[in-house]
Amino acid sequence: MPLTHLRRRSKVILGAAALVAAIVGAGAYAYVNYVSVDRYTSGHGQVTVESNPVDGHGPVLVTDKGFALYMFPPDGASRVSCTGDCAFAWPPLLVPGGGTVVAGEGVRAGLLGTMPNPDGGGRVVTYHGWPLYTYLGDAGPGTATGQGVNADGGYWYLMRPSGAIVSN
Repeated sequence: MPLTHLRRRSKVILGAAALVAAIVGAGAYAYVNYVSVDRYTSGHGQVTVESNPVDGHGPVLVTDKGFALYMFPPDGASRVSCTGDCAFAWPPLLVPGGGTVVAGEGVRAGLLGTMPNPDGGGRVVTYHGWPLYTYLGDAGPGTATGQGVNADGGYWYLMRPSGAIVSN
């Protein structure tokens, strides 16, 4: 095979590899930003849990941007069991290191807390002992498409400001 043909083939292969790397990198960047805490809460070191009506379920816990918050019964109100791949679809509500969690209107401050994030980085917000999660499938504020979904080893439910689980 002539040397010029090999050089051209190498350039094409390297160009294609660079294009694939750029697409994968851009996709990973978009995905990480889509599931980041910034999508769900205003943040800045403070995470606020509020109460608002969502998708016909009445008042439930939401982020300060209006995204529904879910609990996961396999957690047993004592640990974060949704980690790794599970946490990609159901990102836990995180408080960054040194940050605080605040009760918005209608939310009982005494039921708010945090626990260590087993995936590292920040602490997971809890309510009445239950870790709180958002759902990647919720297109925007005011929706709750994760309510009653059976995924990752259990059902996912919204919570009322009283701490009661919305099981319907």
